[in-house]
Amino acid sequence: MFYFKLAWGNLRKNKTVYLPFLASMTYLVIMNLLMQVMVNNPGMRSMPSAMTVHSMFSFGNVVIIIFSIIFSFYTNSFLIKRRQKELGLYNILGMDKKSLSFMLAIESLLSLIAVLLVGLISGSIIAKFLFLVLKKMTGFGEDFVFHLSLSMFVVVTVFFVVLFLLLLITNILQLMKTNPIELMKKGEAGEKEPKSHWFLTLIGLISLGSGYYISLTLESPIAALSVFFVAIILVIIGTYLLMITASVTILKFLRNKETLYYRPKPFINISGMIYRMKQNGAGLASICILSTMVLVTVASTAGLYYGKEDIVKQRNTSDVSFNTQLVNDQVQPQLNQLAKEHQLKVDDSLKVDTPNINLVQQKGTRFQVFNGNDQTQNGLVALKIWTEDDYFQMTGKKANLSENQILFYPITGEYSGKTISFGDETYSIKKQIESLKLQPKINDIYNSYILFVKNAESVEKIYSALETTGAQEPLAYSTEVMMNVSGSQKNQKEFTDGVFSYQEQLNQELSQQELPSPSMPYARASEIERDRQEANQFTGGFLFIGVVFGISFTVAAALIIYYKQVSEGYSDANRFEIMQKVGLSHREVKQTIKSQILMVFILPILLAVIHLTIALPIIRKLLILFGLTNNQLITIVTVIVVAIFTLCYLFFYWQTSKVYYRIVKRN
Repeated sequence: MFYFKLAWGNLRKNKTVYLPFLASMTYLVIMNLLMQVMVNNPGMRSMPSAMTVHSMFSFGNVVIIIFSIIFSFYTNSFLIKRRQKELGLYNILGMDKKSLSFMLAIESLLSLIAVLLVGLISGSIIAKFLFLVLKKMTGFGEDFVFHLSLSMFVVVTVFFVVLFLLLLITNILQLMKTNPIELMKKGEAGEKEPKSHWFLTLIGLISLGSGYYISLTLESPIAALSVFFVAIILVIIGTYLLMITASVTILKFLRNKETLYYRPKPFINISGMIYRMKQNGAGLASICILSTMVLVTVASTAGLYYGKEDIVKQRNTSDVSFNTQLVNDQVQPQLNQLAKEHQLKVDDSLKVDTPNINLVQQKGTRFQVFNGNDQTQNGLVALKIWTEDDYFQMTGKKANLSENQILFYPITGEYSGKTISFGDETYSIKKQIESLKLQPKINDIYNSYILFVKNAESVEKIYSALETTGAQEPLAYSTEVMMNVSGSQKNQKEFTDGVFSYQEQLNQELSQQELPSPSMPYARASEIERDRQEANQFTGGFLFIGVVFGISFTVAAALIIYYKQVSEGYSDANRFEIMQKVGLSHREVKQTIKSQILMVFILPILLAVIHLTIALPIIRKLLILFGLTNNQLITIVTVIVVAIFTLCYLFFYWQTSKVYYRIVKRN
């Protein structure tokens, strides 16, 4: 009972440092319970994009677990540092280390019980609210219902029991390795004045510059995907090294400026920051990296969510598209019949038989087969070759092409040449088309061109010429049908179901037929409303995960700022007390504190915004892989996210400066 009262009293007396720790652990319980609800929801399996969404939430669950472990140890290190003087005093007064360990175990048990009780109860309520928010954002179906099971509570409880046990073992091991005098002094020990490391500063500059260079010079979205994490690691290394080493070098340079240094405010600020800059630098770099992660995560996921309509329209140039691997003249009549049965008006309809030419490589005006060995993938073009009969079907106009003439239509990209060559065959561009019905211009990963030639013999001639530039499959034609329809939403939904039923019917009928691409289905349908629903689910789930990550990282940054201010406040209290005794006024103390905190904490957010600005080109290229090419939207969303986060950050600064001042001011 004695140890229980002692442990309870310790928790109450140290509430300044314990409450933020307990609050952060409670928050982690809520986040982990929320992810359990999302990942283990039975309705997840019934959604059209079930596997993708489930994988996304499973990934989010893993990230939250890893984040919980790292952040728990980080906050615990601040907590135990503030307790070391107290533990040393208990040891001197007669409590051996075994008794102290038992007392710490009771404190951990009480903390664990409080965290789990508050976290699981409040987590259940908050998870229900956030679940409804997610359902509204994504449009998940009625099968996706809120589900809390005993197993979810058990998983979260076991995880935090193990986590608290690991924290307790860490604290006990640290206690066992030190003697009472060291414990008494360790809580107040500051960092020794660090040396200027020009070599590490140079490494930091090279790392940061390399990360920036990768982001600013990459052209291919595919390449961006492969080197994105390399750039992240380089920027993290550069940020930590520059915060720790370059900051010391600058401060020492300022200290050597006698006219600047030997004045009250600069003297206190510069000397104090140099004294513990190694610790400050690591903490500030952590705040900067977390802030950058918040900005990048929320800006990119929000950009995807608010640009989902652009994504859908880019993927669907018509309301309905239907592709078959072989020529099938029955597809268009069947789709027209389905539209008629569901009382829909066919506004536009196009059927073309297209050769199986897909990706080619452009080198100037010459086009050749892409062999897949070019890792840069520069100059790739998605190529369609249609006839002048197809052009007449689309426009009602005659092309009147000769054997070596083509009409050129760039769906994506631009082409300034007057001729196009395939092997030994060269074709002159009679006209470059500005727009085509059912084939609007879009932005994509690759350039995409449509060539209209005289007839099928011209297509075969181009294909034979391409064969001389690399290995190709034998020439085969497929059927592509595009259609725009109008009518009631109910009828359109029934029509869509009919289209996909027809797709399944064709695939079952022809499953045994020898196809040009055996691994692909014979028929593939795409419908804009169904794609819009799936895009809403995908981007909404992504934004939800991004917001959860963003809030988690923001809370982490806020608590690091808080612990940093509390820790430094106690370390600086005696120093400011002495300075006030020799004549420094309350007003001068407050002004000095404000300027010091402002200098220290504006730096990470400024650097985070710079990181984000430099990262925007590579973020835009990665978002192209998801189909988002609206750079203006991405910029607007990014600016709004930066503004909101900056306001939150300044609020943290304002609150922590008050905490710091309360600690260091003279009563």
